[in-house]
Amino acid sequence: MIKKDNFRKVLESLDFQKTNNIYIKEYNQFNTQLKVDLENEILIYPESDGFTINERQTCNFKQAENFVVFECIDRLLSQGYNPKHIELEPKWQVGHGASGGRADILIKDNDNKALLIIECKTAGAEFTKAWKTTQVKPTQLFSYVQQTRTTKFIALYASDFIDNHVQANYYLINVFDNDTLLKNNTELKSYKEASTVDDIYQVWCDTYKKDYATIGLFEDTQAYKIGKDKYSLKDLKAVSSKDIQGKYHEFATILRQHNISGRENAFDILVNLFLCKVVDEDSNRRDSKNELKFYWKGIAYDDPFSLQDRLQELYRDGMEKFLNEEITYIENVEIEKAFSVFSNKPNMTRDTIQELFKKQKFFTNSDFSFLQVHNEKLFHQNFEVLLKIVKMLQDIKLTGAEEEHQFLGDMFEGFLDQGVKQSEGQFFTPMPIVKFIINSLPIETVIKEQNSPKSIDYACGAGHFLNEVASNMPKDSHKNIYGIEKEYRLSKVAKVSSFMYGQDDINIIFNDALKQDETIQNDSFSLLVANPPYSVKGFLETLSDEERKEFELTKSIEEKSYTVNNSIECFFIEKAKQLLKVDGVAGIVLPSSILSKGDGANTYVQTREIIIRYFDIIAIAEFGSGTFGKTGTNTVTLFLKRKDNNPNIQKHLKYMVDSWFEADFTTNELFEDKGLLEKYCTHIEIDFNLYKSFLQNVKDEELFKQEIFKEYKSSYDKSSEAKRCKTTLIKYIRDIEKDKLYYFCLASLNKKEVIIVKAPADGKENKKFLGYEWSGRKGDEGIQYNGGTLNTIQTPLYNPSDKYDKTKINTLIARNFSDEKVEIPQSLEKFVSSAKLIDMLDFTRVEFNKAIGLNPSKVIEIIG
Repeated sequence: MIKKDNFRKVLESLDFQKTNNIYIKEYNQFNTQLKVDLENEILIYPESDGFTINERQTCNFKQAENFVVFECIDRLLSQGYNPKHIELEPKWQVGHGASGGRADILIKDNDNKALLIIECKTAGAEFTKAWKTTQVKPTQLFSYVQQTRTTKFIALYASDFIDNHVQANYYLINVFDNDTLLKNNTELKSYKEASTVDDIYQVWCDTYKKDYATIGLFEDTQAYKIGKDKYSLKDLKAVSSKDIQGKYHEFATILRQHNISGRENAFDILVNLFLCKVVDEDSNRRDSKNELKFYWKGIAYDDPFSLQDRLQELYRDGMEKFLNEEITYIENVEIEKAFSVFSNKPNMTRDTIQELFKKQKFFTNSDFSFLQVHNEKLFHQNFEVLLKIVKMLQDIKLTGAEEEHQFLGDMFEGFLDQGVKQSEGQFFTPMPIVKFIINSLPIETVIKEQNSPKSIDYACGAGHFLNEVASNMPKDSHKNIYGIEKEYRLSKVAKVSSFMYGQDDINIIFNDALKQDETIQNDSFSLLVANPPYSVKGFLETLSDEERKEFELTKSIEEKSYTVNNSIECFFIEKAKQLLKVDGVAGIVLPSSILSKGDGANTYVQTREIIIRYFDIIAIAEFGSGTFGKTGTNTVTLFLKRKDNNPNIQKHLKYMVDSWFEADFTTNELFEDKGLLEKYCTHIEIDFNLYKSFLQNVKDEELFKQEIFKEYKSSYDKSSEAKRCKTTLIKYIRDIEKDKLYYFCLASLNKKEVIIVKAPADGKENKKFLGYEWSGRKGDEGIQYNGGTLNTIQTPLYNPSDKYDKTKINTLIARNFSDEKVEIPQSLEKFVSSAKLIDMLDFTRVEFNKAIGLNPSKVIEIIG
């Protein structure tokens, strides 16, 4: 607020010059001055130059509102308004249906007729309250219009002093008629016909739908030329982090006001509007002569049909340019051209067809229909909603802003929390988890070693991972970032989001990542990060026979089970194995069941086999309920590094294990890690020589005194193999042990101990661990950050201002990708431990399903 205490600084910021304790500002155009006597607390206006002061209540420091009036006068004179056309506190008498009173500022035109009346309020609660009152009943401003019928505009104005700068806000209302609107709607009442204050107010409400503007009075407009019908990027402002949540709440409020229950449809339309706005800003940025089309120019200059027509044009251009989709859109001028042969004479056929075309174009559902539209009445009802959303977005800049904001992301999260994702088979990743995962990957190392590496999110959803990856990559690497999304709406979200972040070159592919795509090559990506869909029944039926054959996992599934199989997350893991090149790194969010589900030749068991065979497991982070909103799903994030194929260690180990089971131990002596067999025996606590006799097919009774071999015999006796005499006991055991020994050898060569991260089970502690929680409170829905904002979040997962913070979990994981020594700080020991991979696999059970446990019996702190 501007007040006596800071008024001196306000004057200095407005370029007033001090002379003998009098602050003076010159306005050379009219050779006039504004002055302030600080000592005597007097505001001095240029009355000698024709400036009129009807009452002197505003010429002192007694009320904070007087400073707002003075600042507004400074703005008017700087704009070029002649002091002889400005009056302070003009007074009108009660009568003619008006209540009388004094206005703050009256501006006259060059014919000395009332042009503009301004009511000034202090910034904050008073200004907000005054505007809310204006929304529900006639205020003094409308009574002034009744007194001075030549008035064309009224404004509610406030100014504030923030960060040593004066900031003005106002609501500008035009109170003259739009003849075109009235001509096309003869039932509408006009300002001209209104004779009382209530009548004038009712015309504003009913005919002009309480229309107002927030720019067009002081920006780049000329004096006396109030209002704008052309807008450009310089009329837009960057949205602040404080505004983001407010915009979501405003959107939710509009939907509630108009009883819009179809939230998913509403969000689809919002995405379409984002796309329109991105296209519009991009066009104006490329050529400033192109005025913004995503803008309601005010009822004086615009109409519902023109605005929606501009939106449809922008949507067509955006779909074609960014998503290669052709949208049917016919401009009105094309209809005119079709009848150009009759252009010089009236033509009833042309007019009739144009009217029919208008009905077909506007009075049916469109890409901007929040309501079902099938007649003119419903078109206007829908337009009320559409206009509010357009005005909510039109003043802010979505593209090219350097300051990061998560407008789209936060708004999207709000809808996810209300059930959108459950029908998608997907859980969209909150931004703190996105940032934790990305900051845990060795991106700098990847860039250093591979210059312009290729990155991918093959289930990119709203594009959170892609945008975060791009923000950690040089600009020229963005063309090598790919997102694949099979859901049409979300592919639009991802592309729009990339433009919001100024990451235009990110590639969004509308496709199923499990299908073949000529733009996506196997063994070519250095970085993969994703939160793929879980438990989607019948997904295999969407793939062709040729595409299914690309996955070795298909062998574990009978064809008759394709319609019910829902193990889609398993196939995404194998897809990651296909896409990543040698030493490529990945962070993949998966359901916790991926670590333990299934027995025998089950798909989940085979998936874990793929992980152990083809990847080094660097870390596993387990997150519990509350991470993804109301879903309650427990997840793990696997941090993986693709193994080298040359030499092919998995094949070499298989040959070696086969040799051992053929009692050939010479191969063992040639292998670099020749102690693996003995290491395995130590691990399962069986004498090495006794185990070697087993490998030589010697049935030593001493062997069956071992606990595991007792269990083997008991299991064998109950098995169908024994009952049908299909195999011998030794053969039964050898098959299981060969499998165990092979995966023990693979796990032993996992390059580093695995960092294990576990979220607290206690709900309150878990919120502190995550750094956020989910709110369902009306007007405060969505994600709430511990620490205020995403940029100030407090969590042990990562430091938003220092990704290398050694006290955070992400740094431990990032360093574990390298050859660096990793030590777990004491402050993180309640969340983080580490273990050898062999200690996370259970070799003591008869049924060896390769389950990866996060509570290993032998936990060892990493020492190198």
